[in-house]
Amino acid sequence: MSINTSPNRPVILINGMASNFETQWRRGGWVDSLEAAGRTVIGVDLPGHGENTDAVGRDAADLILEEAAKHGSVDAIGFSAGAWALLLAASEQPALFERIAVLGAADMVLTAGLHHENMQQPLVEGLRSAEEPTDNLMALLIRTMIADAGNDREAVAAHLASSHRFVTVEGLGAIRAATLVVDGGSDGAGPSELVAKKIPNATRFTVDDADHFDIPTSKQCEEEVETFINKAG
Repeated sequence: MSINTSPNRPVILINGMASNFETQWRRGGWVDSLEAAGRTVIGVDLPGHGENTDAVGRDAADLILEEAAKHGSVDAIGFSAGAWALLLAASEQPALFERIAVLGAADMVLTAGLHHENMQQPLVEGLRSAEEPTDNLMALLIRTMIADAGNDREAVAAHLASSHRFVTVEGLGAIRAATLVVDGGSDGAGPSELVAKKIPNATRFTVDDADHFDIPTSKQCEEEVETFINKAG
């Protein structure tokens, strides 16, 4: 007879920009796999995405903290913008998080200030354009992802255009959760070396040849993350 040694804590999943819980995690097979391991899975959509269309002006970290506080202690997995929101939440209230995995949190976003509203403005304009912005390839990609996920394009744009808190290099040092930092070997935004270095109890794992959006769809990534997040203790 097998004994389930998975932790009793729920696992919060936070999507990346343009996606949502259903398309990022359930369609991708993560939810079924985690539940098969005995875990309770909770989705937290980014503001302006999925179930949180009306929360465009809120900080994603606050939505995560509100959900985590209901349970006292959680594990969590976040991708891209969801990973940064998770890092901020875990830095502000470290006691709520036991094990976290952050996917696609490239150093350049933090060190080059790519998260600032002014840096996001070309993308916001591309999302709000009445016609497809053929001179803005990233906006075209994100528009396609938004449509595929069934998200509201204006709500996503409004969230990107709003100001919100962002974790600092110093803040990473306040995280107490055991942390797995996953980056892609071909991510155009670069590696997550600094992020992994500054978090006290972090391990870094690189998905070879994976571009940014390939990371959460990689079976290698999913297996590594689930093994990590399902460890007892």
